[in-house]
Amino acid sequence: MSTRPDFPTKLRTSTAYRVERLGIFFYKVLVWLFLGVIIGSLVALMQGFMPIWFIVVYIFGSIGLGCIFALLFFLYTDRKQSLVSAPNHGSGSNNAAPARIDAIYFGGVRMMETRDLMVIEVTVFSRLQIPYQTTIRQFMTAEDIDQLHAGDVITFYEDTRDYGYGTVSPKTPAEIIRADVKTFKANKIYPERQKTGLWLLIGRNPNMFTRSISFILIITIFGIGFLSPYMVSGNVDWLLLKIKHFPQKFIFQDKGNFNPEEFKKAYDKAIGYIGDQRIESLLFYKSFTQVTIEPADKPGYLRSRTIRGNSVEWPFMTWTIDDQDRLFTLKSIRYDLLKKALDNAATDHELKNIMYIGFRKGIRWGTRDRRIPPDYKQNHIDIHIVFEGGNESLDYNGETGERLPK
Repeated sequence: MSTRPDFPTKLRTSTAYRVERLGIFFYKVLVWLFLGVIIGSLVALMQGFMPIWFIVVYIFGSIGLGCIFALLFFLYTDRKQSLVSAPNHGSGSNNAAPARIDAIYFGGVRMMETRDLMVIEVTVFSRLQIPYQTTIRQFMTAEDIDQLHAGDVITFYEDTRDYGYGTVSPKTPAEIIRADVKTFKANKIYPERQKTGLWLLIGRNPNMFTRSISFILIITIFGIGFLSPYMVSGNVDWLLLKIKHFPQKFIFQDKGNFNPEEFKKAYDKAIGYIGDQRIESLLFYKSFTQVTIEPADKPGYLRSRTIRGNSVEWPFMTWTIDDQDRLFTLKSIRYDLLKKALDNAATDHELKNIMYIGFRKGIRWGTRDRRIPPDYKQNHIDIHIVFEGGNESLDYNGETGERLPK
C-alpha cells in the first residue's frame, strides 16, 4: 500500500508552507521595524526632540511589545513542535526517528527567563537512510531540558525541507531501537549550522544572494523605524544636521547650534513660535533655545519654553512680571545683528566655548574703569554672549551689532 500523499494533500502542504514562510517574513520585518523605532526613540529622547512624558510611554511600550514578540515566537515554535509530533500529521510520523544525545550545552541565549537556546548533538537512526550525526539549535523550556542527558535516546523530527536538521523531543521514540544505539559511530555528519535568526529575511539557507537582499531590506526597514520618531516630531532635518557636524566632536570643536545652518534654523523656529507675543529674553544655547514670553492667554505672567530642533517643551510653571519695561517684541530684534555679534565674537573667542547668545532688555552697566558710567535711565535691548563657566561675557549694541566696551 502506497504511503505517498495524494496531489490535494501535497497542494495543501505546499500552500501551508508558503503561508508559514510569509508569516515568518512579516514577523521579522516587524521585529526590525520595532528595533528601529526603539533605538530611534532613545536617540531622539537623548537629543531632546521628544517630550519628557514620552519616557514613560517608551519604557512600558518597549517592554510590552518585546514581550508580545517573544510570546508570538513561543506560540509558533510550540505549535510547530506539536504538529510535527502529532500521530496524524503525515510529515511528523514519517520523519520521526530515534536519536542518541551525544552532547548538549547552553547556546548563550535566554528569553524571558522561560526558554533557553540549547545546542544538541545527536546521532539519528532513520529508517529511510543510513544513521547520521547532526547538530541542532533549539529553544527549550527548563522542564524539557531536565529530561535531556548525554547518552539518552529521544525522538528526532527531521525537517522535510531541510534534510539532516530538525527538532528534538524528550519523548521516548515509538520505533524499535537498535541494539548498538549506545555505541554506534556515524560516518555521515551534517555540519553545525548557525541560526540565522533575524538576519535572513528571505529563504532558509544563507547564500550570497539571500544575504545581500536581506541586508538591504534590514537596513531599509530599520532605517524607517529609526527615523519614525524624527518624522513624527518634525526633526529629520535636524538629525541630518547633527550627523553632518558630528565629526566636530572628535576634534573637540562641537559648535552645536552655533554652526551657521543650525543657528539660522534655530532663530527661525524661535521667531515662528513667538509670533506677536511679548518676550523677556531670547537665548540661544549650544543644544537648545530658551524663550521667556508673556503668553497671549495669560497676560501679566511669564512662561519659559525650551525649543530643541522643531520640538517645543511643555511649560511647567508661570510667574508674574515684575517689570513691564523689560518686555519687547520681535520688531525690536534682527537676525543680521545677532549673526554679526556671533561672527565678531569668533574673531577672538572659540564658538564652542559659548554658553549662550541672545537678546535681553536691561540697563547698561558701562565700563569697569568707570570711563562710561552705568545708564540707569532706560533699558536697552542688547545682545549678550556668555561663555562657559559664566566668568566671561560680551555685550553688543542691539541696534547696531557693535561690541560694547567693557
